[in-house]
Amino acid sequence: MQLFPAPQRAGNLLKANSISVQIFLEKRVNTSSRGRVLVLASALLLVLLISWFFFLAVGIEPLAAYKIIGEEIFLTKYGWQDLLVKMTPLMFTGLAVALAAQMRLWNIGAEGQFHMGTFAMTWVALHYDGQLPDGMLIVIMFIMAMIGGGLWGSIPGCLKARFGVNEIITSLLLNYVAAAWIDHLLFGAWRDPGSNNFPITKEFSEAAQLPAFGNTSIHAGLILAVIFVVIVAWILWKTQLGFKIRLTGDNPDAARYAGVNIRTLTILVFAASGAIAGLAGFSEVAGIHYRLQQNISIGYGYTGIIVAWLARNHPLGIVLSAFFMSIVFVSAEVLQIEYGLPISMVYLYQGIILFTVLGSDIFTEYRLRFTRFLL
Repeated sequence: MQLFPAPQRAGNLLKANSISVQIFLEKRVNTSSRGRVLVLASALLLVLLISWFFFLAVGIEPLAAYKIIGEEIFLTKYGWQDLLVKMTPLMFTGLAVALAAQMRLWNIGAEGQFHMGTFAMTWVALHYDGQLPDGMLIVIMFIMAMIGGGLWGSIPGCLKARFGVNEIITSLLLNYVAAAWIDHLLFGAWRDPGSNNFPITKEFSEAAQLPAFGNTSIHAGLILAVIFVVIVAWILWKTQLGFKIRLTGDNPDAARYAGVNIRTLTILVFAASGAIAGLAGFSEVAGIHYRLQQNISIGYGYTGIIVAWLARNHPLGIVLSAFFMSIVFVSAEVLQIEYGLPISMVYLYQGIILFTVLGSDIFTEYRLRFTRFLL
């Protein structure tokens, strides 16, 4: 009878000596630019690794795919053109989202503001093309695009300032309203009679087109986008208005105590954000298509949210993040053209890249900690 307790005590002893590991995230005390660069570089390496398995899964030789993507994007004239052409509206929409985010306002409506910018400028082109002096038409279209996007952006700003309505919901839902309004016009009064019933307007004259750089598709909208990046950065860090915006975003109570009219500033920032997003539509219509057409945006407004996030809402960082996102867009097109991948696989490829890069951002603020203890 005394032989049975011994194995039981031995079992308890073995259980007591087992080791368990707990993994959790720990807030970093200090974050540095070097650490952010290392995290981003690690994320890009992880993207290459995951995309390697993606290519194998769809029957593509990974090294050959990387070679084709690199050559088509960086070593061909068309690749560079397409890269900079897609980068232009992404800079505008990313900057629009980043400006609002400096005040902790979440503008999810850049897509709708993009469309309303195209609406306002197209109205001018259709009614006054050929009736204004050279140079004046494109300037008025530029101004109207800002007004159209700005007024559309001010709607969620007013609702937020006056009634406290969540700007994420209102700005998001207004995207669908704007897209439906453009479709209504393209299938109705603005449809070109000579288009065989395609939902497009008539082509604008040369006076309503942005100048291009030589015999390329790269247009002056790229320069405008860079100028606006510099202007917004200057306003945010060199002016009293920018200080108020950043102060309100960091500490609304302190801003209110300092006499900042947060309601008025909310409307102003949302209107400015919408105006910049409207310029994305202006650059796309006047610089590339020379007419308004259905689905003119390939998600530039929504992608602008990712651009702003990657740049950590810093205007100067928008240039690099927009360049990265344009690489993602063009590489997906290359895969679709060269290998005939279905669009669903292309979206999956884009999602892998974005999920990996965005998900890695958490490690700039937190670190993994491993704790071992005995059970």
